[in-house]
This record gives sequence, C-alpha cells and structure tokens, in this order.
Amino acid sequence: MGALDARARSTEDADPFARNEGTSRVLDRARARATAREDDAGEDAVARVVEDVEAKREATRAVVVEKPVVVEQRAEKRSMPTEQQDTKQLLNNQRIKTYNNAPEDFPAFIREGYDVKVIHGNDYVDQENGLIVKDYVIGDGAKPEDGQECTFQYVAYNENGGTIDSTYRRGAPASTRLGINGMIPGFEIGLKEMRVGGKRRIVVPPELGPPTGPATFFSAKQWEIFDIELVDVKSCTRSGFGMVSNVVCE
Repeated sequence: MGALDARARSTEDADPFARNEGTSRVLDRARARATAREDDAGEDAVARVVEDVEAKREATRAVVVEKPVVVEQRAEKRSMPTEQQDTKQLLNNQRIKTYNNAPEDFPAFIREGYDVKVIHGNDYVDQENGLIVKDYVIGDGAKPEDGQECTFQYVAYNENGGTIDSTYRRGAPASTRLGINGMIPGFEIGLKEMRVGGKRRIVVPPELGPPTGPATFFSAKQWEIFDIELVDVKSCTRSGFGMVSNVVCE
C-alpha cells in the first residue's frame, strides 16, 4: 500500500484540479475501500478502484476547464469589431443626411468618444492648417487680402448635413472685411485661399470653428461645413478724420 499511496499523492501534486473538494472525498473513500479489500481481492481490485477514481477526477477536470471557455465565447459575441461599428455609424449617418437633403458628396462623421473621423472622397484635400477643402470651380479673379471687403454666397451645414444658414435663402449675398475678426476663423482662412468666381466646400474642425458656450449660438464643439462662392473683392480706404471717419470699399 505504500506504493499506492505514493502514486495517489504524486497525481494530486501534479494536477491542481484533483484538489477539488468533491474529488478529494471520492479519493479518500476509494482508498478506504481498497485497504479493506486488499487482502481478499489483491492488487487487481485496488487497480480497478484507482482507475474509477481517475475517471471521476478527469470528469471533474473537464467540467472545470470548460466553464471559462463558454464565458470567453459569450464575450466575443457581445463585442463588435471597429469596422462593424464604423459601418453601422456610416449607414445611420447616410440616413440622416438623406433626410436633411444634404449634397450627395457630403462628408460623413464617425464619433469615437471625443475623437471624430471624417470620411470623404478623394477629391477632398486635407490641408496642414486643419481645413478639409474641395474646389468645384477655381476662380480666375483677384485673391482677397486683409483689409479688403469680400462679397460671397454661402450655405452652412452641421455634421448631419442639416442647413444652419444660407444667403441664398435670404436672397442676398453677404459682405465683410477680412482681418477684423468678423468671421469664423476657419471660414476666413478658406475664403482667403479663393479667387473671385471660385466655388468651394470647406470642412472646419472645432478648433477653427465658432466659440461655444451659453452666450453663443453654438452649445457644443462641432465640425462646420460651408459651401462658398466668392462673388467680388473690393479694396477699402478710410476717409474723414477723428469721430467722423469711415471706411469706404470700392
């Protein structure tokens, strides 16, 4: 029996699952039965009892090992690859743009927490200044400079392709001077790159967009999109003196 006990202890030490509480009780009872019948049944009976215990221990091990595998499979089913998430957001974005009657080549925006992916066609250009632009017509007129007055038509959109503002709806173009902080920074940068007669779309990131807060029209940092047509550029001079001076652009 010394050899049999040594064999059982060696198996338990090598296999941590054999220390399972239910299996230990089975092993103890099997050893007791083997000791009582050893003289009558001999080594063959002991061997059969040990084999029975080994089989029960293997069954217990199989149950314990299989349990975490099932959990891992369930976790895989709950998780969704980034590609699937992007596809789902793109489809939803497209439905909203269609509802808002956005232009067909309007970019898509995929939000991941505080980060935003801008999806656009190959005819858009990502500029170093942070703007994303698409030129429909390259004008052949003058290029505006600080101090000059620009006259332009525009349509402003939000990320979902909804129209925020439009000079076409108002029935008259807008006019403003450059270099006096009278426009959204990204809008002015994009306008300065154009020539009279040009038409372009500019995608403005939040850092070049309008200020946000309770005192402004914008409550959150969003990307802004503008379709701009530069109609005219005029040079401006100041006339008069002191309190009665004014700026004339012609």
